Amino acid sequence: MLQQFTWPQFLLAAFVLSLVWYVGVVLIFYRKELKQFLSGGRRQKQNPEPLPHRWDADTEPIEDSNEETLMGEPQLPQGMTNVSMGGFGFAVSEDEKEEQFGLVPDVLEEIKSVFNILSKEDGNKKDFFSLMKLVSAKYPMIGSNPNIERINEYITDHAPFHLSAQELQDLWD
Repeated sequence: MLQQFTWPQFLLAAFVLSLVWYVGVVLIFYRKELKQFLSGGRRQKQNPEPLPHRWDADTEPIEDSNEETLMGEPQLPQGMTNVSMGGFGFAVSEDEKEEQFGLVPDVLEEIKSVFNILSKEDGNKKDFFSLMKLVSAKYPMIGSNPNIERINEYITDHAPFHLSAQELQDLWD
């Protein structure tokens, strides 16, 4: 069906329909401006009065009234409060900081690497003790650490063989 129309016919139809559309828009939305343009009258430039500024002498100052507004004061959700930037933290005390960045986490990482080596090399209890001698030599003061029980508990939980309390004690001496 579209093959029956030529390009000049199509462009003429598009031009005519566009012209009708824009004439309709001008007549509907810009009627006043069109009448003024056709009558030859120049549009008078209207300078509206500028809004008053706070720094002008004749303006009233803004009052901070404590009167209730229509909506009321905004409130935070239940259980939420505003605090300053210094009012919160992630590590409560120095002890917790030491637990996160200190001797015990370093030793635990070394012990994890020992267990990793044992699992890859199919090591036994004797290999474990020889590797742990290296760890205890690297951290000589760990035996007197108050968190040594946590370290020993980790070792007993992850060791592929049974360790007695005496053997655990001998690891750090």
